[in-house]
Amino acid sequence: MSNLRLIAIAAALLLAVLLLLGAGLSATQFGLVMLGGALVVAVVMFILTRRQRSRRIREREHANRIPPKL
Repeated sequence: MSNLRLIAIAAALLLAVLLLLGAGLSATQFGLVMLGGALVVAVVMFILTRRQRSRRIREREHANRIPPKL
């Protein structure tokens, strides 16, 4: 699943670069757009990894839980 996510992100970045090159932006505008895109990717990856980490912790706690005795 994570490999597919990385491939999708790489494909989206490649498509964005190709579209920006075709748009005829100046070097400064291109750099600012790419910097903004990198910021968006960093935030999304942070959110996704945080969600996966919390899911793993919950599963581990559930596996180690000792049921109460009646």
